[in-house]
Amino acid sequence: RSTMKKLIATTMAAMMALTIVGCGGNNTVALQNDKAAETTKADSDATHLVLTTSALDPEVAPDYNPWADGLLKFKEEVEKNSNGRYVVDIYWYSSYASDAESFQMIQDGETDFNFGAGMSNVDKRFAWQRIPFLLPDLDTVREKLANPNAEGFAINTKLYEENGIKLLAQNSGLQRHIFSTDKLIKVPKDLANETFRTYEDAIVNEFYGGLGNIAIMPYGELYTSLQNGLITATDQQIPSYIIENYYEVAPFYSYVGAQWTSYSLMMNLDKFNQYSEEDQKIFVDAAWACSEAEYESYKDMKADAEKFFDEKGITYYQPTDEELNQWKEYAASLSDKWRELIGEELYNQVSELFNY
Repeated sequence: RSTMKKLIATTMAAMMALTIVGCGGNNTVALQNDKAAETTKADSDATHLVLTTSALDPEVAPDYNPWADGLLKFKEEVEKNSNGRYVVDIYWYSSYASDAESFQMIQDGETDFNFGAGMSNVDKRFAWQRIPFLLPDLDTVREKLANPNAEGFAINTKLYEENGIKLLAQNSGLQRHIFSTDKLIKVPKDLANETFRTYEDAIVNEFYGGLGNIAIMPYGELYTSLQNGLITATDQQIPSYIIENYYEVAPFYSYVGAQWTSYSLMMNLDKFNQYSEEDQKIFVDAAWACSEAEYESYKDMKADAEKFFDEKGITYYQPTDEELNQWKEYAASLSDKWRELIGEELYNQVSELFNY
């Protein structure tokens, strides 16, 4: 394994550094940060429930926004099936708190719902889903992770409960691909002279740090950093690449698909247990409806996105099997590190589940 050449540590607030990338944005999007989504029922007797998320407001990004499609379905189902007893107020785009703060608030029982992911600085085992190429494709993720009877969901349920959180459902998530400013990234060696933007996650930094320069920085600085050349490559899902306008400054998009970003709905465990069985069922059923709506929005997005790519003159590329195998072999060479980072027991469990 090649060693990390250089780590460019970008100064940031400690909590912002912990943001798991996927739904946040750059300075091109203007939002009202002090206002929740409008509720569907103006009933003073209803209990208002706070849902925090870094997903973009669908009024700002109505297209290519599967996260919002899922969350709006959750809101609809909770309000409908509670007969208006509950109103879900969605605070989009980290307007209530950052991802890291939102996760902490759920642990502390300060808010009602969070649409996010476990923080590996809180429990290193939360990083297991970010092992490169562990989750091979959407169908496998749906079968083995994102359904109520899946072994992967049972693994996560237990892990979240050990951290005082009720995982209401598991979303399948979106696959991350590499985009760059000057050339297509086809194989690992193509990153040798690039500066790759990462975030505070040990697995992500170990994987990309062994291939070239990495720069850890907040998501909100990414667009400008691509524009001025501080960053020359990074990875994102198709929706983020489009709705955040990254294609304007990084017009090369390669379907490497090393990792997935999967956000899911969660509650404080003690708070969840205080609700009646009827209400618990309402929340759980609505969360799985969210998961399904996100999946339906995302599953055929690639074909639609490529029409957009063609219109905008974006160069996109599907690596050959031989090229993808180079990425997978490199990831496999780090298996001892993955064991160290998430623990031997969990590593063996998930690698067996996904035939890794």
